[in-house]
Amino acid sequence: MIVVIGIVAAIAIAKFVGVKEAAYIASMKSDLRNFALYEQFYGEDNNGSYFSGNGIAQGFKPTVDITVTATRVPGPPPEWNAIAIHAKTPKKCTIGVVNPPEWTIDCS
Repeated sequence: MIVVIGIVAAIAIAKFVGVKEAAYIASMKSDLRNFALYEQFYGEDNNGSYFSGNGIAQGFKPTVDITVTATRVPGPPPEWNAIAIHAKTPKKCTIGVVNPPEWTIDCS
């Protein structure tokens, strides 16, 4: 009986680890989508130029334990890309834009 409970517990724990990982990735994707809006609005207000860095000066506030950092690519045409890192997972998500508002998010 104890062995059966142990096996069931091991299966349940493995499932919860996957759920937590998926939640971290969902948070990073959400932050990147929000960050992309900040970049888009900034570009509209600054003649198509984008900002680099974490976006805090532009009013962006990431979710707890997530760091988002952008890199501006002068172009032409001007472009940008950003990476999101969560403190509790080794996975990273990236977003880039070539033709606003088309954003591509990739997590690995």
